[in-house]
Amino acid sequence: MKTKKSDDPKFFQYRIKYNAGASESALNSYHYFLANSAKDALSFHLKMAKKKKIEMQTLSVEKYNPYSYKWEDRSSVLNQEV
Repeated sequence: MKTKKSDDPKFFQYRIKYNAGASESALNSYHYFLANSAKDALSFHLKMAKKKKIEMQTLSVEKYNPYSYKWEDRSSVLNQEV
């Protein structure tokens, strides 16, 4: 018996490392998002910062790999236009 493939998009866990700015670089924090892509996660992060009027610098974007139990760097999305 064949199983029907789901057409729903697969979500992955992303974490975005940020801080309050160059003068506050000693205190880094993370935001976590479920998204389809690193670009989507970064977009959510930037929209949240804009809505709450928070100024910050984004340092990295990482995707969680549930098979290796490691965070994989996806920071190349920072150089792309969101």
